[in-house]
Amino acid sequence: MLYILKSVISKSDLILEVLDSREPDLTRSDYVERKVLSSKKSLLIVINKADLIPLEVLRAWKEHFLSQGLNSVFVSSRLHQGTKVLRDSIKELLRGNEGIVGVVGYPKTGKSSVINALKGRHVATTSSIPLSKGFTKSIQLIKIDSKIYAIDTPGVIPPSGDPLEKALRGSKPEDLEDPVRVALKLIERIESFCPGTLAKTYKIRFVTPLDLLSNIALRRGWIYKKDREPNLDQAAVQLIRDYHEGKIMYYTIPTGFKHDKTCDI
Repeated sequence: MLYILKSVISKSDLILEVLDSREPDLTRSDYVERKVLSSKKSLLIVINKADLIPLEVLRAWKEHFLSQGLNSVFVSSRLHQGTKVLRDSIKELLRGNEGIVGVVGYPKTGKSSVINALKGRHVATTSSIPLSKGFTKSIQLIKIDSKIYAIDTPGVIPPSGDPLEKALRGSKPEDLEDPVRVALKLIERIESFCPGTLAKTYKIRFVTPLDLLSNIALRRGWIYKKDREPNLDQAAVQLIRDYHEGKIMYYTIPTGFKHDKTCDI
């Protein structure tokens, strides 16, 4: 995957790094950002799934990235919100010149949706550019407008970090060694930022993270036949999958951001 990622970066004039609005810091890639900036390419942070968190928090993240010298925009590719701002930002960074845009990010951040939102009605492939031997003969370019093209094969960053970080970065829950332990940590993290959001999401009252998983399993009939105990593994996998699909609404905040309100989504 890193080989494909390097190819996308090397063939692009501008890189869009797509992040999950709920976890911008944990869905960033130091590797990608170093690679892009060291190659003298332009980088634009795209905070996707903007419909899942409040506007003032989105603006705080934008200011946070700006303080680090990084341009950013927030969009909801699912609702096609912010697409014009994204297009205008791309044109500005390309300085009106013709250019190729590469879209990279961890799995489940919405890279393909961002490409689709940019494509609009321009869906025909218009040209190709050669890649190194051993990968593929070419990758196709999608025409965005008269001067801008997007690589139609998004660069996927392999999920890294500890088990919770890997889950937040898009690892399939079925591939996790201990999904229950990861789900319990995810529940704790969500509740620490947005107390009550999981009770609202699942319409279940619970006291502990384990209590929530047990109730999810019981409500859905996921019970071991042998001892009639709730299947926590299945409930854990479902909760992580729900997070990936944007069904769980919560948000984290940048360091130093003053946010006096309760988690209001």
